[in-house]
Amino acid sequence: MRVYLSGPMGGGKSTVAGLVAGQLGTRSLDLDARVEELAGRSIPEIFSERGEGAFRALEKEALETLPGDVGVLSLGGGTVVDDETRQTLLRDGILVTLTAEPSVLAARVGVGKGRPLLGENPRVDLEGILNARAAAYAEAHAVIDTSSLEPSDIASEIVAVRNLSPIVVPLGPRTYRVEVGRGARHRVGIRAGEHAAGEAVLVFDGGDDRPWPQDAVRDLTRAGKPPIEVKLPGDEAHKSVASVERIWDSALEAEVDRRAIVIGVGGGVIGDLSGFAASTLLRGVALGQIPTTLLAMVDSSVGGKTGFNRPRGKNLVGTFYQPKFVLCDVETLSTLPSEERIAGLAEAVKSAWLDSEESVAMLERDADALIAGDADATIRAVRMSVKLKSRIVHEDERESGRRMLLNLGHTVGHGLEAAGEYRGIRHGEGVALGMIAAMRVAAGLGRGRREETERLTRLLGKLGLPTDLDRRLNSRALAFIGSDKKRRGDTIHFVIPRFPGQTEIAALGLDEVRAALGKS
Repeated sequence: MRVYLSGPMGGGKSTVAGLVAGQLGTRSLDLDARVEELAGRSIPEIFSERGEGAFRALEKEALETLPGDVGVLSLGGGTVVDDETRQTLLRDGILVTLTAEPSVLAARVGVGKGRPLLGENPRVDLEGILNARAAAYAEAHAVIDTSSLEPSDIASEIVAVRNLSPIVVPLGPRTYRVEVGRGARHRVGIRAGEHAAGEAVLVFDGGDDRPWPQDAVRDLTRAGKPPIEVKLPGDEAHKSVASVERIWDSALEAEVDRRAIVIGVGGGVIGDLSGFAASTLLRGVALGQIPTTLLAMVDSSVGGKTGFNRPRGKNLVGTFYQPKFVLCDVETLSTLPSEERIAGLAEAVKSAWLDSEESVAMLERDADALIAGDADATIRAVRMSVKLKSRIVHEDERESGRRMLLNLGHTVGHGLEAAGEYRGIRHGEGVALGMIAAMRVAAGLGRGRREETERLTRLLGKLGLPTDLDRRLNSRALAFIGSDKKRRGDTIHFVIPRFPGQTEIAALGLDEVRAALGKS
C-alpha cells in the first residue's frame, strides 16, 4: 500500500519520504519532480507562465501516471486541497500529514528559494497557508507535528501507521480514525491521552462479565487516567434517559470538567448512550468508542449517531456527535455468544449490498468462516463496512441525503423490534428481515428482480440469520413503521435495494409499503 506524505512546505516530506522508503524496501518520489518532468519546466516557471490552476491540473496528471514501483510519494503542499484527490488518496493508500509550527517551517524554508506562494515574510505566509488548509490537512491517516522530531523517528512513526492501517472518517477538523484488528482495545490509554487532558468516564455493561471493561480500566490507569466507572444495563429495554442520567450524574459527582472524555465499552446500546451523554455533558466533552459486539463494530460505533428509545419508537431522541477515536478489537468477539455475533452479520450484509458486487461476493465466500468466528474473515467484513460508512458520512454527515441509504432494512426492522418491545428480536435479526422486506417492496414497485431477492435471502440464511418474514411481520410491527424517524406525514423515505452497489431512496406512502408487503 502506497504511502502519501502531505503537509506544508518545510514539513519534512522529501527528507522523510526517502527514510520511509528505506524502511519499507521501496522507492520514493517527489510529486513536484514528476510534475516538472511532465511539464518540462520548473515549478516557479509553471506558476509564473501558466498559473496555479494549470499546476494543479498537472499534479492530477502526475498522480494518475505514477510508476508502479513508487511506494512512497511526497506530495505538493496544496495537493490535498482538492477534495476528490484527497478522498482518492485516503481510499487507495496511507495519507500522512507532516506539519510544524509556522516559525519552524519558515526557518526550514528560508526566503527566496523558489517558493511561489511565499513572500518576504515566510512565517506570516505559512501561518495563512496552514489556516486555509487546516481542514484538508486534518483528513489523513495520521497528522504528525515534526517541530521537535528527528527525521528517523518520523519515518518510524509513519511505518507504524502504515502497518496499523486505520480507516479515516474524513470530517475536516473533526476527522477521526477507526482502528480494526487484534489487540486494538489496548491503545485506549494512548488515544484518550491524545484527545483529552481531563478525566476519563468509562461506561460499560454491568451485566456483562466479559473482561474487556476491566482491560480498559487497567490500560487507562497505566496511562495516568484512572477512570470513573459507570455500569449500565446494556439491553435495548434500558436504552433510556434514565441510563443517560446515570452517566451524567456519575461524571458530575466526580466534578469532571470540559477536558473530560467519555468512553463507551460494549455494544450498540452502550455506545449510543455514551455518545449522547458526551454530547450533552457540560455542553459537550470528548468521546471514544470501544465496540465489543460485531453489530457495533460494523455500524453504530462509526458515524456519530447517538440517542435513546422512547415508547413511540427506537432512537427518537438523540444527537449527531462524532467520537475522537474508535477501537474495533476482534479479540473481544471471541467471548460473544454466537447468536449475538451472527446477528451482527446482518449489518455487514447491508454494507456489502450498498457497497458493491465485490463486497457481496466476499461475504458469500467468507460465510462459513464468519459463522465460525474466524478473525481474518471478521476483520475483512468490519473493514469493508467501516470504509463504506466513512465515505457516506463524509458526503452526508447529518443524514439529509445519501446517508439515508444506511437505513436499508431498518424501517421494517425497527418496527419488528418495537413490536416485540425490544425483547423478542435482536437488532441484527430485525435488519435481516427488514432487508428482505425492502427487496419485496422493490420488486413490487418494479425496481428490483426476484433473483436478487433470492440471492440476498440465501446469503442471510447461509449466515444463520432469520428469513421467515411472513411469519414475523404482523399488524403491530406494521403500525410501528408509521412512527419511523424518516416519515414525513403519510410518506416515508424507504430505501430500495436494486442490485449490489445500486440502491435508491423512494418517497412512498405507508399504504404503498404495506401493499407491497402483502399486508394492506
